[in-house]
Amino acid sequence: MTVTPQSADDALPPPPGFVPLPEALTSGYNLASGGFLVAQEAGALIGGFRVTATCCNRAGFCHGGKLATVCDIFLALAVVFREDLRDDFLPTVSLTMDFMAPVARGAWAELQADTLRITRSLIFAQGLVTVDGIPAARASAVYHRTPPARDSAHSMGATLRAIL
Repeated sequence: MTVTPQSADDALPPPPGFVPLPEALTSGYNLASGGFLVAQEAGALIGGFRVTATCCNRAGFCHGGKLATVCDIFLALAVVFREDLRDDFLPTVSLTMDFMAPVARGAWAELQADTLRITRSLIFAQGLVTVDGIPAARASAVYHRTPPARDSAHSMGATLRAIL
């Protein structure tokens, strides 16, 4: 899906080092919401997206649903990447969002994640969305672990490591 930029802000490039998610890790809903880009920093996965007109609510700020969608997907990928898990898919058990500041159109929203705990059946993670280093949203998530990918070379983590 291609969206024509509606302003100069919508066409601003991402910071250096960010690449699109591989097709194997994108879904219809992630693409429909505008998706996000990823980079690697100090062994951790970093996410980010430019807030375009299609991400904004009537007030001109990034819609909370966009932030929640990106956080939900990104936290799962970040944990699998950092912990080198072989899980193929992590269904969400719980996602909690705290919105701390509006994210304006044209802003680069960056995501970072921390693994809190991994059990046999659950993964606990938290993340932060920042704009220019200032916290804008906090996410806390619990994911259900699924059986490992049949081919560990095609796990989510391996797929991400291959592009970074």
